[in-house]
Amino acid sequence: MRRAPIHPLIGAALLALANSSGAATPMTININLPGYGVNTDSADGALNLSANARDNAHLASNTAKILQSIPGGSISAAGGVSGLPVLNGLSDNQLLLQVNGFSTPNACANHMNPPLSYLPPAAIGQITIYPTVVPVSVGGNAIGGAVIVKSPQPIFAKPGSHFESSGSVGGFYQSNGNIYGTHLNAAAATRHFSINYSGSYVHGGNYTAAKAFKPDTYGIPGNVVASSLYEAIYQNLNAAYRWKQQVLELGVQYQSIPYQGFPSARMDMTGNHSTRLNLHYQGQFQWGELELQAYNQVVQHSMNFLADKDLGAMMGMPMNTQGVNNGVKGKITVPLDTHNRLELGASYNHEHLNDWWPPATSKMSMMGPNTYINIDNGRRDRYAAFADLKTQWNPQWNSDLGLRLEDVRMNTGPVQGYNAMMYGNPDSPQSLPGTFNRSDRQRQYTNWNFSAIVHYQPDKHSTYTLGLARKAQAPSLYELYPWSSNPMAMNMIGWFNDGNGYIGNLNLKPETANTVSLAANFHGSDPQMWHVQIQPYFTYTHNYIGAVRCPTSLGGACTAANLHAESGFVYLQFANQNAEIWGINMDSSARLAQTQRYGTFTLSAKAAYVRGDNLSRHTPLYHMMPLNLRLALHQNWGAWRNTIEEQLVAAKNQVDTLRNEPKTSGYGLLNLRTAYRQGHWQASLELANLLNQFYEQPLGGLYLGQRPMTYGTALPGSGRSVNMSLQYQF
Repeated sequence: MRRAPIHPLIGAALLALANSSGAATPMTININLPGYGVNTDSADGALNLSANARDNAHLASNTAKILQSIPGGSISAAGGVSGLPVLNGLSDNQLLLQVNGFSTPNACANHMNPPLSYLPPAAIGQITIYPTVVPVSVGGNAIGGAVIVKSPQPIFAKPGSHFESSGSVGGFYQSNGNIYGTHLNAAAATRHFSINYSGSYVHGGNYTAAKAFKPDTYGIPGNVVASSLYEAIYQNLNAAYRWKQQVLELGVQYQSIPYQGFPSARMDMTGNHSTRLNLHYQGQFQWGELELQAYNQVVQHSMNFLADKDLGAMMGMPMNTQGVNNGVKGKITVPLDTHNRLELGASYNHEHLNDWWPPATSKMSMMGPNTYINIDNGRRDRYAAFADLKTQWNPQWNSDLGLRLEDVRMNTGPVQGYNAMMYGNPDSPQSLPGTFNRSDRQRQYTNWNFSAIVHYQPDKHSTYTLGLARKAQAPSLYELYPWSSNPMAMNMIGWFNDGNGYIGNLNLKPETANTVSLAANFHGSDPQMWHVQIQPYFTYTHNYIGAVRCPTSLGGACTAANLHAESGFVYLQFANQNAEIWGINMDSSARLAQTQRYGTFTLSAKAAYVRGDNLSRHTPLYHMMPLNLRLALHQNWGAWRNTIEEQLVAAKNQVDTLRNEPKTSGYGLLNLRTAYRQGHWQASLELANLLNQFYEQPLGGLYLGQRPMTYGTALPGSGRSVNMSLQYQF
């Protein structure tokens, strides 16, 4: 299909979405970071963002930040390379997150290693985002949207050429936090064989807020956001062989994070090492297409206190996790006739998890002398099959109907605490570990998913996309199996940045979400001149996995006082509830002027509002982003791309009182960006938060970066920063 180009803009967060993703239409980001340009396919409404290395200094270390480029997309603050993605009120494991064809389960009780952290921005070839309704052929076991990330496709020498090569080398620097990094991409290919290498390194120190937000403690200044430092190394090697219309590709990916601080968590990452093997086959035949994949990932993860949190601590607290993720999947695509295409697929995924906490001392204490077993030999097997029918009814109407069935089986082994005195005797049936060990821990869930997407284009000035979906998601290992009500143990469970403690629930049922979404897009004869898109959506979730104050029958931290506490840190148990989330996203742009002397000027505006309600408790859902708006003026002037942006965020007053979620004030941030490209060289400069505005992150949770870890201080955002990037392409 012919694509009408739109002028490149400065940075992913500043994209003027000429025809952005609708109810189910994906946003596809073709990335060779840093920097972005936009292409729109007017036939299917997909937004394609192609990237080059001119202006991404602010995205260079955290892949999840790319979600900020679309209305309704944001991140929940975590570590410097481990942001948790948020789409329209749902986040983290509620979303379908895939890297190179498969999802990576969280091998951490604090979700410090989310799926998007395994591929850095510099190594990404394509991102596809489904904001609300996800076709069943894309994946399952998630109640929200989807973010699909892929490495660059293998290149092969063109006909008439025996050898081709390409690559890029670059680096970036951010003044706030003294963050810097480098990357190297190199590819070489013949007509039948291709090899690609990508490597990157990033290092960051503690960032600073615009002003002091806490007292100086243990020598840490009041404006320093402690425990926000990090370091990460990535190595990716892909080899491919092509014959006729078939391609076989083998990918090896290695990640090493020696340390990563988490300013809104009680623990820090002291190591995360992952090896991913991915074998992928794709073939085209006269009858259709065949795609097969097999993969394996091993994650070794450890937590403890880094230097900032260690100050004032009586002793360290080592926590170790080993996760193994294996799977196979296959899909065939068959054209039934000129108007109908059928996709059939099946998959199997096996997750294996061990989570244990070595004793901090050999003596009888809160953390000794035995090894604490949090999850022993945890297993989660998923069997899935789907059918998806795509139909082009006529030039104006097309549809995508699909059904997916999943069977999820889970189990785990016996547990024990650091000692019997404080955690219970695992041999006693009256104790918590004894009760857990004698219970039936095996679980099986049979879920079905349905998606229906209808696209209507009545004329060249408007398109409408309606999406309907029923999505089911089984509980995770960390929602079912954490067993102890000891306050220290409960404080180590949780990925919500709230400082609260959590305990699992063996009686959890699968979440079932019913979603409806409508995207209406209006534009001129030339979509580059102006466009407006409005996307309302609504999701009702039965058996939503929320939380309740843990019952006093569990003992330990689950006291009567905890049931009624209206401030401070509290102790919770995962529980099924009913919930609804609704909202509206808006995206628009208009060309203001086009001159020979000063180039093209474009004004863009993106806004999002989401509201989540816990219908069982009649309270707001946790971590809902308040009303926000991005206004930007872009200049495309020869080799220059210049942008002035104002980001406005309303006060967060709708908060979850169960978790004692803090309120945050409204704020506005002014950002300036410029980028230059000439020949093989590309450079960018950004002045982020130019006016050094102090603000609290609405989805940042509480500040826990140092001791004493006290309740009440929301995690602040970064103060002024000068961000630069430079890249050479060859």
